[in-house]
Amino acid sequence: MTFQKYSQDNKTFPTLVLIGTFILFAAFFISFEQMYMLVMLAILVMLLYGMSVFYEKHVDDYLSIEFPRANIRHYQGDQGELEVTIEQKGILPLFNAMLIVEMDDIVHFEGGRHVRRRYATTFHQAFNLMFWEKRTFKIPYSTEKRGVARIHHVEIKAPNMFGFGSIFMRSLTRFKQEIIVYPKKSAVANIDLMAPKRMGYHRANHSLFDDHTLPVGTRDYESGDAFNRIHWKASAKEGNLQTKDFEKASQISWCFLVNIHDEYGRGVHENIEQLLEKTAYMMHYATTHQIPYRLFVNVSSIDQIPFMHLLEGEGQKHYQRSLELLARLKLLTFTAKYERLLHFVDKHESPPAYIIHVGHVKASQLANLKRLERKGSALYFLNEEGIHKTYQGEVAMHG
Repeated sequence: MTFQKYSQDNKTFPTLVLIGTFILFAAFFISFEQMYMLVMLAILVMLLYGMSVFYEKHVDDYLSIEFPRANIRHYQGDQGELEVTIEQKGILPLFNAMLIVEMDDIVHFEGGRHVRRRYATTFHQAFNLMFWEKRTFKIPYSTEKRGVARIHHVEIKAPNMFGFGSIFMRSLTRFKQEIIVYPKKSAVANIDLMAPKRMGYHRANHSLFDDHTLPVGTRDYESGDAFNRIHWKASAKEGNLQTKDFEKASQISWCFLVNIHDEYGRGVHENIEQLLEKTAYMMHYATTHQIPYRLFVNVSSIDQIPFMHLLEGEGQKHYQRSLELLARLKLLTFTAKYERLLHFVDKHESPPAYIIHVGHVKASQLANLKRLERKGSALYFLNEEGIHKTYQGEVAMHG
């Protein structure tokens, strides 16, 4: 393991070394009895200095720091522990040492210090480590907000065993440790407006449509049943007309379109975190009701699709990927115009049953959303108050 190392010397020790050198030189000009004691004293001082230099140079040769768990996942407001292991495989111990860990302020270390200037939180742990010893420390923390906390600084401060100064050893290793904090789920009013809309492939308990590829049995003929649905073999066997019964199906796919910009299109929406919490709630609702969904956010991406996105899917794994994307969403980064995102969805995405716009929308953007609506999708708007069929600022836009 590689460390960037520097020392903070005490001025007393170099002074003693200088005095010892002078004594050793002067001993040759005085009597033997006095010279013997002076030489021994000078040699002792020089020996301590040499051992001090050796300790400083080699104390980290076999020293290692590890974080056993690569990724830790939490919801906002959870409690957890960060494990860090320090091992000395060499013969040089550490006494009265101090471990310093700095992470993003997505988490808050219990008993730590918040550095607002760097958006960081730091923790200090005193410890002793003998030679060939391995110790594991658990640092308690709480998750303060949505995001990903990474380790930016790990350092060990230790006094020099044979000197009067301190040694600072900063790890140059890029640790893969991450604490991923999912947004909390904030309930959405009027979510019951999202009902099945038209024929498709999503199975449902109650629907106006049948999937003719999924027969589930037969039932007695009822007035109004289509002639082509009569099961003739079952009718002959039962002695009365039988009708084929099919799996109910409906297309209830959702598409979330998130605009993180404010009403002027320059900054970030002031309540974007609250809107992301409501989006997480709707994704959880979709997962529990087996509704497939996709997500687009106007934050730039280096992928083939130039926006942060999640392709259509359903189930628990898809939901976990959704939370991961929301957690990793950096708002103070490169963004794209929302019009570009809408144009991309219009040209490259199949029309979903429901389009759910999240955030502010300008008149030009609303026109693009209406064009998507004319292709067969139902358009809804999600704001701090819940889900709505019309955008609250739409009346003001048109005067």
